[in-house]
Formats: sequence, structure tokens, C-alpha cells
Amino acid sequence: MVKPGEILIANPFLLDDYFKRTVIYTVEHNKTGSLGFIINKLQGLMLKDIFPHLKNGNFPLYLGGPVSSNQLFYTHTLGFKLKDSVEITDGVFWGGNFFELTRMIENEEIANEDIRFYIGYSGWGAHQIDEEMEKNMWLINRIDYKELVNNRVETMWGDELNKINPGYKAFSDFSFDPSLN
Repeated sequence: MVKPGEILIANPFLLDDYFKRTVIYTVEHNKTGSLGFIINKLQGLMLKDIFPHLKNGNFPLYLGGPVSSNQLFYTHTLGFKLKDSVEITDGVFWGGNFFELTRMIENEEIANEDIRFYIGYSGWGAHQIDEEMEKNMWLINRIDYKELVNNRVETMWGDELNKINPGYKAFSDFSFDPSLN
């Protein structure tokens, strides 16, 4: 059973176009469902691209998932310095007062390793993630948040597979298109 603060690593045989080769950081898992953010797919934008008034908004945006893809979410280590933050696990939070956050960004009180921004989220209904786990769609592991924000997105999926089983690492070397192998 998945717990908040753990990562879901897409099984190498998961063919879903959206979720193949993804790593998802879970922030909630309870009887009503689960919520997490894809942490290894860059959106190709910076925070200041969608909020031009943030002159210090040099934070990359990640593709968090297909749900609410017009909304911004964030995980961080700012703790309760950011009002309305929700603790995921020891020292790691998500959400919080956005106006207060923008003030902190403009005052250069936040570094890239303190926060990560996502467009959209990945969500599952009640028991849905448990059913997907039973079908071996996901592998589970823990990750330190500092390691999460410092990992290279290009190799994260393969690196996390390798931590679970070194034999899985070979899958990350294969192309999506079998004709290219």
C-alpha cells in the first residue's frame, strides 16, 4: 500500500501513453483516493512565464498530471513558514498561501531545492491505486525530498528502477519505439 512521501515508478511494461516511464511523488493516500505529482517530466516553462510579475520566478514547471491541468501546485520544505501548508511527511509539505509564497519568491527567500512547481496532478479514486498495484502497474520506493529535487529528470525513471532491481535498469535504455532498438 502506498504512503504519502513515497514514489510510484511506472512498471517498464506500463504502456499508458501518459504515465509510461513516469515517477510520481505521492502526497495523499486515504480511503477516498490518492493524489501525487509526476516529478520527471518538465513542462518546458518557468514560473515567471505564467506569472510575469514574478521577476525572481526562475523555477521550472513540471507536468504534475492530467487532472486540473490549468492549475498550479507545489511541494516544498518551507514548512509552516508558508501558511496553510499541508505536511506530507517529516519536513515536506504541499500547497500553502500563494500570495505569501510570491512575496517570499520576490524577496529571494526560496531556493530551487526548497520547492517544486507542477501544472496539474495525478489522481486516483478510492481503491484505484491499490487495484493498479495489484496489477503490477507501479513499483513503490521512498525518496528523500532533497534527492528528488536534485535528480536529473532525464534519467530519474531508470535510476529509480535500478534502485529497486538492477536488472530493471536495462529497460530505461530501450526506446519507446521498438523499431529504434
